[in-house]
Amino acid sequence: MGRTQLLETIRRALRDSVTGPFVIAGERGSGRTSLVERLIESPEAAHYQVVRIHSSDTAADIAARAGDGPDALLVVDDAHLCDHASLLALRELARRRGAAIVATTLAGTPDRRPDPTDCLRFEPGARTLVLQPLTVEEVAALLSEIAGGHVKQATAAALHSASRGNAALLHDLLVGRGLVDRLTRGAGGWELRQVPRWRARPHRQGTRHLVEATWVAWRGRAFDRAFELCKAAAWCGEEQLVAVPMAHLLLLRGRPLECLRFLDSLGTGAVETTPHLALARALALASGLGKPQAAADFLLRAALAGGVTRPQPLYLAYRSWIMALTGLGTAEPATVDRDDRETALFVHAAQAMAELRLRSERAVFHLRRALALVSGGMEAGPPWLSPHLTACLIDALLLAGRSSEATLLAANFHAAEPASGWEVVSVLAA
Repeated sequence: MGRTQLLETIRRALRDSVTGPFVIAGERGSGRTSLVERLIESPEAAHYQVVRIHSSDTAADIAARAGDGPDALLVVDDAHLCDHASLLALRELARRRGAAIVATTLAGTPDRRPDPTDCLRFEPGARTLVLQPLTVEEVAALLSEIAGGHVKQATAAALHSASRGNAALLHDLLVGRGLVDRLTRGAGGWELRQVPRWRARPHRQGTRHLVEATWVAWRGRAFDRAFELCKAAAWCGEEQLVAVPMAHLLLLRGRPLECLRFLDSLGTGAVETTPHLALARALALASGLGKPQAAADFLLRAALAGGVTRPQPLYLAYRSWIMALTGLGTAEPATVDRDDRETALFVHAAQAMAELRLRSERAVFHLRRALALVSGGMEAGPPWLSPHLTACLIDALLLAGRSSEATLLAANFHAAEPASGWEVVSVLAA
């Protein structure tokens, strides 16, 4: 997949008896060896004496292995591991016999300078072919072929980002970790199934790219892709490392009970000691189940876990915001450290919600301060908070009689697709 044109380029050259060397460069796992094996199996290679050169061969080994027959195709895989003398001997052999060379090398080779294959790149007729990572479209086509039908764009994008388009990493996810067996037909096409039951599982190694891709999608508000990545991570036993986006994404999909079951599976103390997990539990209780008092009580207990004399101000700010948001009342948060951006953010958000109806001008002030903290270049609050605050600001401007500002903000808000967060506003409003 995605290598047909490169393979045809070399086959055409062999048909035309072009003897200049081909250097195939790519990162580990890009498919260099597979491409060479496919070339050797081609009808064009059948007209040549194929001579495989190993990276450990000396100059004498190369001369003995190549023999003296005509029409030789000298193939050396992982040529970047060869010593310079061996590749110089290979080059001289090709010059004398008019043989063709196909060599693969690791793109970049940061550990070796210069690359031994450099001596081949400047030969007459030499070509360097670079294996680029698979594109999202190529991953989607591959998945559709495997599944036997259309695959959701978010699923293809998730597996592409988790593998970085690297064929070996993609193969490990699909086959080695069994994700190909986790595909199911959904309303929008094939997608990853969700694990049937949440349970604490031991951390597995080797899925760093998957976890990193999940957090990148989450922070970038690519929520559909992030949810597919969360499901993939859960199947790979990494739900602990993506617990925050998973919990919030379950909420954004209107599944508060499942969110609470997932949070319960994380183990004793995990939720209370992780602010954004505590926020997810409080939201599931307050908005998902309609139990704002239970949410407020939970956050108060979490805030006082370290002792009554030293409550955690962030949890008190969460509590104040949820109480104001749900109409439960207002609660004054603890003194806010100016360097604690997220606590200050939720304090302003809470004050804005409390004053939205009666003192809309003050609500505008607090919402603008909160949005400034969200977009100040440092992470503060979950990614869905910014569009929620923007929608609240539009309402506050309208209530304050500043309709022109509200209209301008709403137009910019809606135009900022695809990551404006408008779908988040709709879900939270519901």
